[in-house]
Amino acid sequence: MVQTAASNVYQRTAIQTADPLQLIILCYDGAINDLKQAKELHERQEMNEAYQRIRHAQDLITELLVGLDYERGGTIARNLNRIYNFVLRQLIGINSRRDISIYDDLARILTNLKDGWESIKVSTGPTQLQAGVLPKQWQACA
Repeated sequence: MVQTAASNVYQRTAIQTADPLQLIILCYDGAINDLKQAKELHERQEMNEAYQRIRHAQDLITELLVGLDYERGGTIARNLNRIYNFVLRQLIGINSRRDISIYDDLARILTNLKDGWESIKVSTGPTQLQAGVLPKQWQACA
């Protein structure tokens, strides 16, 4: 219990002090971890718990989606919109699937996107990012 509370405080502090680009990466990390946990829960037929992880992943992807700036982001923002909507559509009804490889497929998509953002962070730094795809709100990352 104490470890969970300390972990929550640490996570909240990391989110509150992160730059916008790091927040994007944190959202991807959260969604990827949610998918991994949901897959394990699905394998054990713990569907209510799996659904909670899926729902949180949906919240994170939705945050990324609503934060897209189509004016500044142009083609990048439109393409991310398509990818995020694809992921969200796949997550709907995922509990009823027998083939759980979809979890790995979606995690792979999100990991590739996260890797791209991490490359941008390393090469340009957070203050120079001009893609216009930074989310405006971050409640779901907490």
